[in-house]
Amino acid sequence: MDISCKREGGCHVQTQNRPIVFLSVFKSGTEMMKRMIEELTALEPMEPEIIPGKVNYQDPAQLYYKPGSFYAWHLFPIPEVQKKLIESQARPVFMLRNVYDLVVSMYYHFAHNIDADVGRGRNVDHYFRAMSKEEGLSCIAQGMLKPDFVWRGIGPHCHQMVLMLEFASIYPCFVTCYEHMTQNKSAELQKLAHFLEIPLHEAQMQKIVYNSRFDVMKKEADSKNVGSHFRKGRSGSHAQELREIHIQQIQMAIQTHAPQLSELLAKANLSHILNVADLSGST
Repeated sequence: MDISCKREGGCHVQTQNRPIVFLSVFKSGTEMMKRMIEELTALEPMEPEIIPGKVNYQDPAQLYYKPGSFYAWHLFPIPEVQKKLIESQARPVFMLRNVYDLVVSMYYHFAHNIDADVGRGRNVDHYFRAMSKEEGLSCIAQGMLKPDFVWRGIGPHCHQMVLMLEFASIYPCFVTCYEHMTQNKSAELQKLAHFLEIPLHEAQMQKIVYNSRFDVMKKEADSKNVGSHFRKGRSGSHAQELREIHIQQIQMAIQTHAPQLSELLAKANLSHILNVADLSGST
């Protein structure tokens, strides 16, 4: 492996022969993990071209490598993608999140037209303004079909997690989740550095942990007037947002699209991804 000292104060891995591929579930803490990998490796994050309304998370042609960068996207590790990862001897990093929190975060992403301030808004917020929040959350859980917005619900994203976990059982991958990365970041960062074979000193670790904090990243983005992406930055919000009908809809989507997810998560010690909070205090 080629080791290069690209930044003052420490060596970073330039994985030209073994590219780093970061695949995350949509709204699972992608920006936080991108920041952490960037500071850990001194590589720039690289996403495929994004064309609003024509994004295909299952297009293997979207996976390609650029020198001096690591790949970061919501691509599904379908068989064709897996083949590319194996052939390139890539180091895959997968990011998951509690399914019920995902539904809430996805709802606000579209209802508030998140990322419009960086020119990447989906511009479908008018559909959600025309309905109640309860109806909007149901649409995110089950799906909705509009002329310019095809949303298939939470089910495909649960299937994406299945693909990640299945691939990780046959090929070395680093699998983590939003909950671990926010609640025990230092330990997870150390595991990530070990997986990438990058020396990580205490001072560097503390710097990365600090720079990837939600409040720090939000303040930085707000100073540039591009802070819409950073809403709350904590887990468990579904307890205040979802109703029992939404839980049933989500569970039906899991059963339909990813019936093996629970078993795979248990094997990976990630069962909390399907944990449901007590909704008795919700309104």
